[in-house]
Amino acid sequence: MAIIKNGVNGAVSGKAGSVVFVLTKTGNYVRSLPRVKKREPTPEQLLSRTRFKIVRSHISLLNPIIKIGYKAYSYPKRAYDVAMSYNLNEALIQKEDGFVVNWQKFMVAKGSPNPITSYTMDFDQEDRVLQVTWEYDTYLEKKFDTRSYDSFLILYNAADSGAEYPLLMNDSKNRLIAGKQHLNIPAHRKEATYEVYLFFVESYGGGNTDSLHLGKIQV
Repeated sequence: MAIIKNGVNGAVSGKAGSVVFVLTKTGNYVRSLPRVKKREPTPEQLLSRTRFKIVRSHISLLNPIIKIGYKAYSYPKRAYDVAMSYNLNEALIQKEDGFVVNWQKFMVAKGSPNPITSYTMDFDQEDRVLQVTWEYDTYLEKKFDTRSYDSFLILYNAADSGAEYPLLMNDSKNRLIAGKQHLNIPAHRKEATYEVYLFFVESYGGGNTDSLHLGKIQV
């Protein structure tokens, strides 16, 4: 913005459009703004941007879950930022044609070790109910006092961000010691593939476990 000093007949200083007014002892001058040469990004910068874009696209969609699953682990930083950093470093695989996400290493929650030692998944096509059952390590359960933690069963359609139901989560929550959790899946207009995750959260806030990737399911 240019400024006129001492009325309309006074000296002008500052920037106006593509020029800048300069006031010196010898008078008032007008100069063109210097041209800033736009630098092309380096291959390393392009690579970094690609990695960031891939992870951000998933973290943004999963943000309601990330806020729960990274709350304690990330404090005092933002859960979103910590989830971005962790998965950028741990969950990407570089291939000749770019990057892909390793969903087994991708974490929707970080905390104490997930105590599950074995599990089964069974989808009832008629009733559209996914039933997950599990066994857990009693030593880890006692060490981290996760006995009464609530289960969060997450289905994420990673392949189609515009899907009818990109993200599903159980409404009623069983505790870790129950050894089972079900999730009602709405009817889809077309078949969808979901990445399935399970983690446990302290009932009244506080801690949670790592997420565990249970595999894929088509519904």
